[in-house]
Amino acid sequence: MPIEKEAKSVEEAMEKICEELGKKREELEFEVIEEKSRGIFGLMGNKRVKVRASLKGVQPEQEKGQGAQEVVNDALTYAKTVLERIIAGIAVPSQVEARVEEGSIYLNIKGDGSGLLIGRHGQTLDAIQYIVGRIVGKQLGEKKVIVIDTERYRERRRENLERLSRHMGEKAKSTGRAVSLQPMSASDRRIVHLALKHDREIETRSEGEGGMRSIKIIPRRRGS
Repeated sequence: MPIEKEAKSVEEAMEKICEELGKKREELEFEVIEEKSRGIFGLMGNKRVKVRASLKGVQPEQEKGQGAQEVVNDALTYAKTVLERIIAGIAVPSQVEARVEEGSIYLNIKGDGSGLLIGRHGQTLDAIQYIVGRIVGKQLGEKKVIVIDTERYRERRRENLERLSRHMGEKAKSTGRAVSLQPMSASDRRIVHLALKHDREIETRSEGEGGMRSIKIIPRRRGS
């Protein structure tokens, strides 16, 4: 049966575990499962660590599988908590729904302040998603895919971009001239590229530098 201890350092936690079990260190397997501080989101304050230990060679396979699921559940709970605290700081009355699909964490914000949370072309929502992802990754020590949405914005944005892409693609073909779309995020550019991927009469290219780049839709010459 694994045992967990929290202390100011890994060394101190390991000593506590060995003393309680009456075992030597070489008889145990140790795992640092949590590092945290008393500051906001673990970004400042005095650090604490939690260490888990078990006897070498006796951990059942079922327990290992449960450990992996526990990590996902911990990430889901922590991500939801972080998002709720960020929203509270913005003073937008809302609720957060959380779920896991195929290992990815989906957080949906329900409330009346969706416009403020979305921002221009979803830039505020993207920024919140980035911040939550960084905080959760720092806390858990590994990167998790986290998608944050509100009032189906991302779904509606994808549908609008697909329609725009097809319309501008037809314009490029009918005029024989390249057309450019306004600068957009990497996730939005990916939607455009995929929407026109199978149209053999045009090609798409990203242009510019930085995170916000534009897409040029170029008609192909006949026979090329």
